[in-house]
Amino acid sequence: MQLTKRDKEILCFINESGICVMPQIEREFNLRFPRNYQVIRRLVNGGYISHQQIFKNQHGIYHLTPKGAATTTLPPLSTISLGGYKHQLLVTDIRQQLCARYPDTKWMSERYLKQQKFYYGIGKSGHIADGILIFPDEKKIAIELELSMKGKLRIEKILSAYGGQLEIAEAWYFCTDHVIRPMSSLAKNKSYIKIHSLKEFIYEQK
Repeated sequence: MQLTKRDKEILCFINESGICVMPQIEREFNLRFPRNYQVIRRLVNGGYISHQQIFKNQHGIYHLTPKGAATTTLPPLSTISLGGYKHQLLVTDIRQQLCARYPDTKWMSERYLKQQKFYYGIGKSGHIADGILIFPDEKKIAIELELSMKGKLRIEKILSAYGGQLEIAEAWYFCTDHVIRPMSSLAKNKSYIKIHSLKEFIYEQK
């Protein structure tokens, strides 16, 4: 089986995301039914992509097999945790919304950042953002998704670390409704931290 340019782009997109669902692939590559399933089924049958149904009545997830990952610069995803399932899919939704809003930007995924140990000096513990949005002028924005509130001390250290280095201009936090208020309080007087409503940014723009 010979891979087309789009095949390779699809494989790279899935592996950078770790996991993704069909609507995300459709948005990224402007695919429509039935062509969407024809393209992906070909890659599944070729042994490049694995499909799993995690939850009943929800979209199944796609991730790369070792064979598929060998065509990219990243290794295959080693495990799929239920705890990270929702988080990763939402990060990809945020990525797609941001790249649609800022079409000249580039995205660096958390998986790529981990592989390259590309921490940008964010804290002594090597905290890695969920992604980095890079503008044409090389301005870098750290993207963070907060579905639940972490420990106050941990968050304070990360927020302060963002202000103590030069690589990242700002950190944009996308938060669920119950996280916005405490995060806004912790980010008070830190102009380089921007707090956004996940609900308003993702769900109301679809």
